[in-house]
Amino acid sequence: YVEDSFYNHVRDILSLIIFKLCDGKKSLKILDYGSNILTWSNFKNKISFDKVEVSLYDPFYLKEYEKIDKNIKIFSNFEFIKKSFFDLTIFGSSSQYIENFYSLLEDNKEILSQNILFTHTPFSLKENFISSQFTGYKGSQHVRSVNSLKEFFMKRNYELVFKSVIDKNYASVEEAYLKQTIYANLFFSRD
Repeated sequence: YVEDSFYNHVRDILSLIIFKLCDGKKSLKILDYGSNILTWSNFKNKISFDKVEVSLYDPFYLKEYEKIDKNIKIFSNFEFIKKSFFDLTIFGSSSQYIENFYSLLEDNKEILSQNILFTHTPFSLKENFISSQFTGYKGSQHVRSVNSLKEFFMKRNYELVFKSVIDKNYASVEEAYLKQTIYANLFFSRD
């Protein structure tokens, strides 16, 4: 399957991060917070998954837990996160749908793995705002200040290792917020 739009760019970034983090490790445990199985099914055709274990948290998944294959499991029960340790946590355009995002992270430290990746996520260059979204999802998104996000992670000894932007028109925010919006990929890491 050939992905269109910016998805090839996002998958390339994720591939490079996985390769870097797998170096010298027996396995790499990934939590993909808010994703779905289609993303990983296609991605698995692109790179070797011998050392990769992916746990997908999808609160809307119909089953509480399902093992897709030896490398991928998906669950809707948040308690499975609390029972695990992860090397990389991915928020692939999902954090903006979590109203109390910072509280979620503070109250659930197991989400804060050594490496945190945000992909194709809208951020504000100014203050936080809430905007309607105009894609397949027709609800609100909580667009957070990129500076506040960096502060949050730097206070927890993370370093911003990588950043890139995508055409902000894909962020699907209201026209009034477009000038203060970036659509970005951010990778934070700590020792």
